[in-house]
Amino acid sequence: MKSVKVEQGYITPSKIICVGRNYAEHISELGNEIPDNMVLFSKPNAAIGHKLSAYHQETLHYEAELCFLYQQGTFCAVAVGLDSVSYTHLRAHE
Repeated sequence: MKSVKVEQGYITPSKIICVGRNYAEHISELGNEIPDNMVLFSKPNAAIGHKLSAYHQETLHYEAELCFLYQQGTFCAVAVGLDSVSYTHLRAHE
């Protein structure tokens, strides 16, 4: 999908910057330590999609992501995105 609908048009972000390990309960679920500083990472715009996929009867962990559009030095839109991670994938990291 690579694009997002904003008002009446579509925008293809050049980069997606994420803040991770910012929710204490989720950090604990993954067995990670709470960092001293915020964790930033990037995702390709290919990570943008219009549906969540899973295998039949797979236990999933859902997350809501706050999304901000920043253009020409201004925050101009905000939205909520959904993300899912296989519970099997989470358990493998513990």
